[in-house]
Amino acid sequence: MRKLSSLLLIFLLGSLSDLDAQRLIERSMILNPLAHPSVDIKGDDYAWFTQVGGWASFGSYGLYGDDNHQWYQHLGAYVEMYRRGDHSSIAVTTQIEFIADPHNDINFSPRAIFWEEGIVYSRRIRNSFLQFGYYHRCKHDIDNLEIGEERAMVFGSFLTRFIVPFSIGSRDDALLALQYDQYTITWERRIPSEFDGISYEWSELFSSLKLNIAWQRSIGTNTNLHLDGYSMGTFLKDDFLMNGKVRAEIGTSSDIGDVRFGVHMEHLGDSGISVRPTAVTLLGVGIRIMSAGSIR
Repeated sequence: MRKLSSLLLIFLLGSLSDLDAQRLIERSMILNPLAHPSVDIKGDDYAWFTQVGGWASFGSYGLYGDDNHQWYQHLGAYVEMYRRGDHSSIAVTTQIEFIADPHNDINFSPRAIFWEEGIVYSRRIRNSFLQFGYYHRCKHDIDNLEIGEERAMVFGSFLTRFIVPFSIGSRDDALLALQYDQYTITWERRIPSEFDGISYEWSELFSSLKLNIAWQRSIGTNTNLHLDGYSMGTFLKDDFLMNGKVRAEIGTSSDIGDVRFGVHMEHLGDSGISVRPTAVTLLGVGIRIMSAGSIR
């Protein structure tokens, strides 16, 4: 427990420095279709369309943030297209991150939406997992003609992810994932045009490296305490930039899925929303629902 707490503290302290990185929707979660407990294919047998999973979260940034963040909603799904035994998997995934600001009568004004679509190949290597894939990502503003600005981005990457279960207090109660992205598509447009070229440009993205750690402990029948966090560094043409997050949740688990309620703190050196790149530290509270095992 002390080891994990120290690692998460390092994540948070590192992320609060004056550094920046892009906003990936899956940045604070680990997706591994091979870990879903309901799919069991023996030996080298294979099957098609073996499982469907997903996640959803909803919460408020009202505790601390900026004028662009009031509420958030995440929706994601994956379909495992092919499975061979318990060692190989091909899945497709899509997700959105919706951000609302407080600037209307009900404190729920649409502000920005981030999209991702990807394909992931997973391979079990003894007790660990190796993944390869490609993700297409984009961000678009919503109803922002009223405020006279727009910031749109498109970027995609080939990724490699290595997932390692390990033990802190009990067997395999923790999970570590190291992910490397090599960007192949990088584009950004800012309106009004005088904001183009201010600070760094996401069109200069080169690669990124992300580390996730997740830990859970049973505190009652079907009730768990969850701690997790991530730290992410991004390489641009002339800069090295970072993000980070820590989260604590209490949730219930079943064969169908997990339901968790908790708090988190995240620093984004660039929120990806304002036409003038702006850092933000967000303290939020929310609920998450996710498929059992395959999402941590």
